[in-house]
Amino acid sequence: MSENATAGTVGDVRTMYEAYPYPSPTVGDSLIPDVANSLFTIFGEDDLSDKKILDAGCGTGQRLLAVARRYPKAHFVGLDMTAASLAVAEALSRRHGIHNVEFRRSELLDFDPGYAFDVIMSIGVVHHLEDPGSGIRLLASLLGERGVLILWLYHSLGEHQRLLDRETLLTLWNRAEGFDAGLQVLKDLGVNLAVKQYGSTAAQAKSEVSQVSIDVDAYLHPIVNAYRFDESVNLLRACPEIDWAAVNNVNLLNSSKLIDLNEVETGDMRYLCQSTDDLFAADSLRRRFRSLEPMQKLRVLENVLKPTGFTILGGRGDSHQSLSNRVRSNAIHLSQG
Repeated sequence: MSENATAGTVGDVRTMYEAYPYPSPTVGDSLIPDVANSLFTIFGEDDLSDKKILDAGCGTGQRLLAVARRYPKAHFVGLDMTAASLAVAEALSRRHGIHNVEFRRSELLDFDPGYAFDVIMSIGVVHHLEDPGSGIRLLASLLGERGVLILWLYHSLGEHQRLLDRETLLTLWNRAEGFDAGLQVLKDLGVNLAVKQYGSTAAQAKSEVSQVSIDVDAYLHPIVNAYRFDESVNLLRACPEIDWAAVNNVNLLNSSKLIDLNEVETGDMRYLCQSTDDLFAADSLRRRFRSLEPMQKLRVLENVLKPTGFTILGGRGDSHQSLSNRVRSNAIHLSQG
């Protein structure tokens, strides 16, 4: 079961992000390149020329703009529900001279662009919806014929203690008291989000990081869901448009690893993958692991690694055939169960 702790509504979510734009309200000189780096592991040398790409829940835009700068021949739409976040994102795009992004303000479930997207990414957003399944189905419906959906979700094993701390705070704090009171409870508990909770992300310059926005998002958020791998695959399976799913990478305390279920990656990228040799010391266990079906391998990986977060891909038709060899090998065909 996914962990689902709800202490409010979508209106409370909007109020929170208007007060504490995420990931940072600072219009600074640095962007956050982790998602851009992740896209390279998925699309390889493809420059995504002329592709229409949606970032559903772009927040203050530090990640989206880093992607747009990396892929200048693609056209991006940044969607967010809050004016405060979009104001930061638009100012950042001007400061960095990035012109291939347009920003739209809308609730996710109300978004109707009037055209389809080649790629949709939603990084840390749908798990904050009251009904994440509805959000994912909406995004899947916006994919073009060979579209690819990229979701980053909390993992319930690695996030277990954080979610317990969040539950403690929400029990002690009444949201009607205001955010200052909630932050005081957090301070009194001696809790904050570890800098490398989701691995090393080569994030913003220290002066441009808002630890307050980060902690509000981590502990005071009204709605949080977290997932095991099979639950995330089932969310995609429930979308008529999605024909395949693949876990791309996991975030761990202090590190991140690419998933390479069949050990097909070569060259330098191989060293970024979670290897079977590092997973088990005993050769007998390595042999047993290599003989498993994909979903069984994923279950062992999450039980051993206890990820804090992960990226899962889904797509229409044979769209995985245009992605990296590792992603193609990881792909699970949903029609086959």
